[in-house]
Amino acid sequence: MKRFAVLVNGPGELWGWGRPVVKVLKDAGNLVDVLLLPCQYASGSETRLAARLGADRVVPSASLARELVFGKERPEAVLQLGGDLLYGRLLAWRWGSPLFSYSYGPKKGLGACRGIFTACEAMAVPIRKASCGKPVEVVGNLVADSMILDSGGSPWEKNGTPRVVLFPGSRPAIRKRALPFMREFLESAGKRLPEAQWRVLLSPFCDPGEAKEWEGSGFKVSRAGTGIALQGADVALTQPGTNTLELLHARVPSIVAVPEAFLADAPSPFLLGPLFAMPGLGPFLKRKAFQRYLGKKGFLAWPNRLAGKEVFPEITGRVSPALLAGRFATYAGDLRWLEATRLALGRIDAGPAGAAARLRERIMEVLS
Repeated sequence: MKRFAVLVNGPGELWGWGRPVVKVLKDAGNLVDVLLLPCQYASGSETRLAARLGADRVVPSASLARELVFGKERPEAVLQLGGDLLYGRLLAWRWGSPLFSYSYGPKKGLGACRGIFTACEAMAVPIRKASCGKPVEVVGNLVADSMILDSGGSPWEKNGTPRVVLFPGSRPAIRKRALPFMREFLESAGKRLPEAQWRVLLSPFCDPGEAKEWEGSGFKVSRAGTGIALQGADVALTQPGTNTLELLHARVPSIVAVPEAFLADAPSPFLLGPLFAMPGLGPFLKRKAFQRYLGKKGFLAWPNRLAGKEVFPEITGRVSPALLAGRFATYAGDLRWLEATRLALGRIDAGPAGAAARLRERIMEVLS
């Protein structure tokens, strides 16, 4: 039996990566401490959700500094899932423990890692360039493992097509702004797709009572896990994030939308937060920064980034609910586009399931 410190940041990494990793480590009889890292994408519910993973201890981000200095539980290995490797390096240095990293992209500090892991070869290539010559191992996609753990009943009725999943996001500010926008969207899109079934898939990081707000606005809310809800789904409307990988693994054609009106509530990098919060000038600078990011990165959705082309249409800028509804209905009602997109998703290598078990075994080999 060994003790592992698993460092996680953000909702996607906690639920999509941390959940299957903690499970396989505990299934093998190990002790697991989950340490939550500071993250601009945090929803505020990370500690509550982390408590459901089955770890022996959960250290909230507010207590992280104290843990790094005064913690008494020595881990025999430190595994960081996302976030700035500074935290993992400090913890590993303090205890003299080897540091392992699972990442979707390059980051500073990889040279300090004993093992570097990722999901697929397309992600491994840029990481290798930044890893100081250290090998990068492809173990598979933890998101696929996470979806297998999802539970609940199917939200779909037998009649009605297409079956549409709506993702309003994992952060409260975005969902608050999304609700009136999506209410107008549904009213307009429902006229164009009168036979469709619409289901809002709320993040597990939502307040338990939030579903009533959406239901009160005319939406049907699915309480099933993402892996269950996407079974039988025909098409989705979503935002950028880990959920685009879930949609990729489920082979659900999707439209990715970032209306300009949502940018004000989108998280900002820590150093740029005060600048973007300036009255008047801040929103303008944030919009310009977002446009520059798009020009540099090319795509927002993971399937598009992995394929190097637009598989999921990305709709950004000044988009009204009616305009988005019209464009969405055009895609959702096009059977040829839906089938072609499903086939295209099947050709994208995002890494297979089983990553958590392979990750555990590789780390155990290093420790033996």
